[in-house]
Amino acid sequence: MPLYTSDEDVGYLQKKVGLLLIFIFLFLFIVVARLLYLQVIKGPNYRILSDQISVREEEIRAKRGLVLDRNGKVLADNRSIFEIVAIPQDLKDKEETIKKLTELVPLTTEEINEKLKMARGQLPFFPVVLASDVPYDWVAKISEYNKPTDDEMGPSTLPGIEVRRARIRRYLYPDLFSHVIGYLKEVDRENLEKLKKSHGDHYSMGDLVGTSGLETTYDEYLKGTDGVLARVVDARGKEIRNNPDVTLIGERANLTPVSGYDLQTGLDFKAQEAASLSFKGRRGAAVALDPNTGEVIVLYSAPNFDGNRIIKNIDKPYWQKINLDPDKYLYNRAIQATYPPGSTYKMVTSLSGLSSQKINPETVFHCSGGLQFGNRVFHCWNKHGHGAVSLVRALTQSCDIFYYQTGLRAGVDTLNQYAHRLGLGEKTGIDLPYEKAGLIPTTDWKQKRFKRPWIESETLSISIGQGYDLVTPLQNALMVGIIANGGHKFVPHVVNRLVDSEGKAILEINDKIDPEPLNPEYLKWIHEGLIQVVHGQGTAGRLRASKFKIAGKTGTAQVLGYESKAAHSERTKDHALFVGYAPYDNPQIAVSVVVENGGHGGSEAGPVAMAIIDAYLEPRVAVDSRP
Repeated sequence: MPLYTSDEDVGYLQKKVGLLLIFIFLFLFIVVARLLYLQVIKGPNYRILSDQISVREEEIRAKRGLVLDRNGKVLADNRSIFEIVAIPQDLKDKEETIKKLTELVPLTTEEINEKLKMARGQLPFFPVVLASDVPYDWVAKISEYNKPTDDEMGPSTLPGIEVRRARIRRYLYPDLFSHVIGYLKEVDRENLEKLKKSHGDHYSMGDLVGTSGLETTYDEYLKGTDGVLARVVDARGKEIRNNPDVTLIGERANLTPVSGYDLQTGLDFKAQEAASLSFKGRRGAAVALDPNTGEVIVLYSAPNFDGNRIIKNIDKPYWQKINLDPDKYLYNRAIQATYPPGSTYKMVTSLSGLSSQKINPETVFHCSGGLQFGNRVFHCWNKHGHGAVSLVRALTQSCDIFYYQTGLRAGVDTLNQYAHRLGLGEKTGIDLPYEKAGLIPTTDWKQKRFKRPWIESETLSISIGQGYDLVTPLQNALMVGIIANGGHKFVPHVVNRLVDSEGKAILEINDKIDPEPLNPEYLKWIHEGLIQVVHGQGTAGRLRASKFKIAGKTGTAQVLGYESKAAHSERTKDHALFVGYAPYDNPQIAVSVVVENGGHGGSEAGPVAMAIIDAYLEPRVAVDSRP
């Protein structure tokens, strides 16, 4: 192969090398020129910016999700408020700044220092809320006093103190939904540590978190994800605008907040309102369920409270009242209070006797008004007696003697078994916190609890829903709902779905219904007895005034036993209970009502249930003809 050694070839190579050297020189010239521009020409400007500007990050709280009833009516939303915040890194002379602030608005030095102390450990540019939901005159005073001037920062400003807009929860109908929706409370350091372990940085100091009700159960979904608005400010705290270099710094630090999900519930505003109006200042609870799906239609507890007054700027006298008053305003009686079920429990005793084949629908017991058992007479509420009674008439007229005898035949453990089949003696699994399980006794329970064996006379008491028996109003609603739907056990749920801000379903709460029903032959006789309670010669005849066909059972739960020597008062009167469903030939709603110290179930609790049923069914069902 020939070598390129001619003069022509050497000249060609020299030309190529020359071009390469020119390119390298031009590249180095451009780099050096750019460095000279940045370091020499623009350098002083950037040094001034680095010395005099800072990025102030303002946390943008995400909009908390709404709570809606089954028809889309808003029950809880958010309103705009003003907050006074401190930026720890900008508090150049903390003591002097706090002193000036306390001269402007009625905050104390102790209150401010306590807030700052609680925020120790968080990033120094994160705002610390000193006062929330402040009146506008506070805002005007601070804004006027805190205006930046063209001079160096002087005594006319409050370095590190700002007024910002925020949102706060608003409960639109606190007299109706306070217990089921719940309320919010500012997170304390102890709970914040727990939340950070389970949810990472989703929560921070100053967040409002659910303390009860749906606000607690669905807090993570309702809260959303907070954002950040970054502002570049000069040494006086004035925002720098119209500078492309500076604007870019701020834009890169911005984070857009993501709104929380809305809760679409099965609650019905009109039915809940009917419950509230019917209680008329009395204590107690009402629960209504859809027996076919488990949706909660009504969950009402009285007395109620106003969550708006205990979120921020807590009304201290009001807070003290609702915490210390013997009426227990914060107590959700629907799921936390346990009562003797009284005669509503006779459905359990009926099912136990039939299922264990200790009785049949034709079994007859004679009621003379009392039953001698050992050295004690157990009385019937009808001191004259009911005569010969079988199942349907016994349930219709609530004959105690029939159920004493049935309970003795079935036994305490069989009663417990079928009570659990009807949802008693255990938590229902509702999507609300702090639910109580109630109590349905067994022989083993008695031995473990009291170190004594069960005695037969105790079976007589629990057979009519007295003695050790304790249930919540929710459990009673579940029990009668299972009877209504043909014997299928189900899990009640308040929320049906979670939706985003565009209305798209994010999570559907599926109905949980046991496909294995109770024996329909036995339920048929109980169902007939419950119809006769209202439409025959039963204890709830006044409910025939309803526009709809109601079946149900009254109950009277003793607060004091027959032999109690305690002084009688308004608070020792019997509790009034009613459970029922309608329309009885196509049940769409099952209701449980307890009126504390109300007396008789038929006259006090029954009308509350009727008002709820009428309010719920009237827009949905054609009025039934009379049976």
